[in-house]
Amino acid sequence: MMKSQRNPKLKLQHFRNLPSEVIIDIISRLPARSTAICKCVCKSWRDLIRNRELLKNLPPEIVIEILSRLSIRTIGTCKRVRKSWRDLLQTRQFADSHLSKSVQGLVVSHSYRSFHVLAFEDELDLEDPDLHCNPLATFDSCKLFISVFDVKASVNGLLFLHPMSSTATNYYICNPITREYIEFPFEPRLFYIYFYETVNYGFGVSKVTGQYKVVRIVDVMKPICHVYTLGTGKTLGKGKWRRIDPGPPLGKSNQSTGAFLNGCLHWFVEDFTGSNLISCFDLETETFSTFSHPPLTMLKKFQVLVALGDYLCICDNSDEHEIAFWMMKEYGNDESWTKEFVIGKTPELVSDYGQSNGIVYPIKIFKDGHVLMKWEQRAGSSMFYYSNKTKATTKFEACDVFGTDGFSTPVEALLYTPSFLSLKSFRNEDVTEFSYFLSRSKKRSISLPLFKY
Repeated sequence: MMKSQRNPKLKLQHFRNLPSEVIIDIISRLPARSTAICKCVCKSWRDLIRNRELLKNLPPEIVIEILSRLSIRTIGTCKRVRKSWRDLLQTRQFADSHLSKSVQGLVVSHSYRSFHVLAFEDELDLEDPDLHCNPLATFDSCKLFISVFDVKASVNGLLFLHPMSSTATNYYICNPITREYIEFPFEPRLFYIYFYETVNYGFGVSKVTGQYKVVRIVDVMKPICHVYTLGTGKTLGKGKWRRIDPGPPLGKSNQSTGAFLNGCLHWFVEDFTGSNLISCFDLETETFSTFSHPPLTMLKKFQVLVALGDYLCICDNSDEHEIAFWMMKEYGNDESWTKEFVIGKTPELVSDYGQSNGIVYPIKIFKDGHVLMKWEQRAGSSMFYYSNKTKATTKFEACDVFGTDGFSTPVEALLYTPSFLSLKSFRNEDVTEFSYFLSRSKKRSISLPLFKY
């Protein structure tokens, strides 16, 4: 029995009979090469693709979906195409769509003054000799009218900046992509008290309401906790902090910024009793809870608590010969802590007295198992990576791309996800726009169109 022959022309006819808007919707989701091939299918498709009204007639949600897949620079160009596109690029819907597809990069500071926002090309191959990052933005502290500042945290493209000047009176939230920042003052009742290494900060967003909050915990005889919610500045009075019930004492710590994960902020509890606890602050309910971490030494200054990918991670630098990385495989489950891997310390990571020479901070773990890390010591900072293939550590020579000179000056680096979230969406805050600082090096000079909101 012979099989019936299918006529490919009949199959094509089914597509030709589709309404034009459906065909446009389908073609608009294809990559450029496939779109070019579609022009050769039939005259009607060629006319649709060549039609200048192709994108103009698309529903807004389709245009947002298309634009959100473009590069930062291309999006900056698209806002000049027509007013309707510019209006769409200013919506929270576009910002959320773009953020869901945005590839994580880095924000790297140089001497606490100039800052570079960098993007990796998909997954970074740390063993690639031609490794490079794409610069997205560069700015310096003088554009924010402050001398020097430290980037305490990065959440959804927003940076929490902490001035390091003794005369400063404000904190800052900045989006270097939209070139906007807001400022809000220190808590007046605590301003005139000096708390060296006793202030713990946190910055994150609630999973339920989407509210962005800054948390500050000061340990003066007992913990004092204040919360600032972005978007409430004018409703509660300019820069109004709310005092809430504190959690357990966190004590003095060089690692003063809470690890943000799963809608919560996390710090080590330091009560000098060897309790091995982590303090967890829920940004939605604004309540504290605790859970255990693996038995570690009481030398918390050699331990770092960070969010590494989708897991809480403890980087233990206290051992003389190795650095251990503990991962909480199931969030909130004390029994799920696993020593994921251990790396041997190279000679420069150990002092003459056998103690840890500086602190290693894990920054990002990649799909292939490589880990990008920062090594911080008094003489300066550098970056290196752990190779999951060779089980060895190597200095991250590509730091030259960051505009730094290795150990000679302080270097700070943390993950950054580019975002078009406009600070003007927090309607009760005063938003200021700023210009980019252009590096003197032509290789790293950056010129992006200003996104005005």
